[in-house]
Amino acid sequence: MSLSLLLPLAWLSLAIPSLWGWLFGTWTAYSQGHELLLLSVAGWLVWRQRDATSAGRPERLGAIFWLAWGLCLLGYVLGRSQEFIRIELLSLWLSALLVMWAARGWQGLRRTWFAWLFCLFAMPLPFSLVLALTAPLKEAVSMVATFVLSGVGYPVGRSGVVITVGQYQLLVAEACAGLHSMFILEAMGLLYSHLAQHTSWWRNGLLAVLAVPVSFLANVVRVMILVVVTHHFGDAAGQGFVHNFAGLALFAVALVLMAGADALLGLVWPDRRVPADAAVVPPAKVEGPTSLSEPTAGRGLGLAACLVVAALASLWLRPGVSAEAEARAQVPLEALFPKEIPTQVNGPSGVQRSAWRLDPVASGMVRPAFEAARRFQMYDQVLERTYVHPSGQRVMLSVAYGRQQSVGLQMHRPEVCYRAGGFRVSDVRPGTLALPGVTAPLSLPVVRLVAALSERPEPITYWRLFGDEPVRDEASLKLRQLIAGLSRRGLADGLLVRISTIDANADAGWQWQEAFARDLATALSPQQRLRVLGAPPEDAPGP
Repeated sequence: MSLSLLLPLAWLSLAIPSLWGWLFGTWTAYSQGHELLLLSVAGWLVWRQRDATSAGRPERLGAIFWLAWGLCLLGYVLGRSQEFIRIELLSLWLSALLVMWAARGWQGLRRTWFAWLFCLFAMPLPFSLVLALTAPLKEAVSMVATFVLSGVGYPVGRSGVVITVGQYQLLVAEACAGLHSMFILEAMGLLYSHLAQHTSWWRNGLLAVLAVPVSFLANVVRVMILVVVTHHFGDAAGQGFVHNFAGLALFAVALVLMAGADALLGLVWPDRRVPADAAVVPPAKVEGPTSLSEPTAGRGLGLAACLVVAALASLWLRPGVSAEAEARAQVPLEALFPKEIPTQVNGPSGVQRSAWRLDPVASGMVRPAFEAARRFQMYDQVLERTYVHPSGQRVMLSVAYGRQQSVGLQMHRPEVCYRAGGFRVSDVRPGTLALPGVTAPLSLPVVRLVAALSERPEPITYWRLFGDEPVRDEASLKLRQLIAGLSRRGLADGLLVRISTIDANADAGWQWQEAFARDLATALSPQQRLRVLGAPPEDAPGP
């Protein structure tokens, strides 16, 4: 078996489980649906250079190669076992590049450089970066689509990234007009420029730059199609087959615009004609080892063994769920929160009240997590309730539970999720609530913020638990998760409790939420209090 075949086969021991989990399994939520297409194109780009890169391989690999090789395998084991999806995929990409280096040398890398660059467009971006860059993109796409449709007579309005057409409201999400679609269209534009092989560098460069406005216009067309279909045929039609069809139309429109832009640029920078009798210089042949029976046999077998060992190590180091978390996952959330919360304490407005009761209009419900979130191991249960005070004040309670909280898979913070839903988030600040603890008063760390959408201000107070311990900051949480994962003693579960009100006065809303939290803590039993509020280390029960 040749080295050029042995190393790719060994590399598949890393690639198959990673790509399967990313595209079809646990990590599907990070996939945007176009990654398989991009990776297939990248594989084809490498395959079409197979003859040009078959000249030989290096007799000796330098220190840079071995340093990069060790770091990428360690990164893969860490990312795969501890569920750092981006570290895992970047390490997988780097290991493939190093396999090409070992099998085909620098000439192989030089001939296939565009394929390796093209693969990076399939990498999932950090969610915080996507939100930061997507918000203005969604806003601009929504504004242009609304302006055009209103200009031709459609009854459309816009509030941020929410488009109203008739009786329907459409949220312009990241998949429709965000950074992901811009990335895939930019990748297609670069691929078009690469395959066209124009002789003018100006023409190639401008084609790459024009891919950005072309992708923006294609996104506008997609949103307009969805708005028009929803207006004429209803929400079910707009979110069904037509929604997917609009995605195909996105690429068709982008391709037509790219071809048109290329034709216009060709009028200014036409390709130079190559003489028909021009000599074609074949690639230089570099004599090198051709089979594993020659001096590279030991090196090839060693590299292949390293790949297989890394795959097995990542499987062995994967943490499980703690037995305590598995047991608590069987307890329904509705058993932790009473339907009536008695109190004799005056509220912020001085109103004497006897109890918080469930709102008969907005009845609470316990539901499993969304299918994607359940497969994503983020949430197992979600409880949503609205409590009403006799004075009429309403407090909304939302609780999310996940039995496994690793560094890579963990519950989202409300300030992130609200932004993703098109809300304007402001006044994010840490704070504390003085509540009754298990055996002593508890200073519960919380986060307060205000989320607003369409003149609907919503002050929010929330806290998170990792096992029985409140989360005080992100750095310490991730460190505890990493230590628990690497020690293989089982990952703890997580609980997110969010209390919110609809109030233009944020301070008044937060005061109502604090009063509700104190009343809730008083009404809970010690076991429920530990489960819902957690306990500081000195208050936590012993093993």
